[in-house]
Amino acid sequence: MKGRFLAVASLSVLLAAGGAFAQQNKGGKLVVVQGSSSVDGKTNVTEKLLEECIVALPSFKELEADVTARTEVLKAINGEEGKNDQMKVYTATVRVSYKVRQKILIIITQNTLDASAPVTREEERIVMRETPPFESDPGEGNVFAGRSNRKYYYTSPEAAADNAKKRAQIWVGQQQNVLCSVGK
Repeated sequence: MKGRFLAVASLSVLLAAGGAFAQQNKGGKLVVVQGSSSVDGKTNVTEKLLEECIVALPSFKELEADVTARTEVLKAINGEEGKNDQMKVYTATVRVSYKVRQKILIIITQNTLDASAPVTREEERIVMRETPPFESDPGEGNVFAGRSNRKYYYTSPEAAADNAKKRAQIWVGQQQNVLCSVGK
């Protein structure tokens, strides 16, 4: 019985260490057991987001549009047959940068033989975020070209910028409800 216990104990240690074990049984056959383990002593650090809220949003006056211009050949401008011309047309984008407060749970675990509980800690951090670009909608442009396949364009940089800013302002206004509570 003592020999069998020693063999089982040796087998479990060797398997945990990723080695091999060989034993001869009563019938004279040799039994080889191989195993592997992920016990490497490494430390794993993971994060879990517990809470997130917006700390600060820009005011409407702080929103800046990035305006781009290009030259297009427009045909049948505003539906007038034969009115074809090269025109400078504009598009604009606005990106909104804002601050977010995050409460995260940091979990630290180790790959070891002795079973130790993971270490956990709550942290708080402030992170800057940026929205995807809000683009001016060409469908609201002041000039159109083509007859059956109409396309709209902005012919002034201000009009394109104002349209993109208006879209960004709508998003900023919607986020007022998810600002962090005072005192948190």
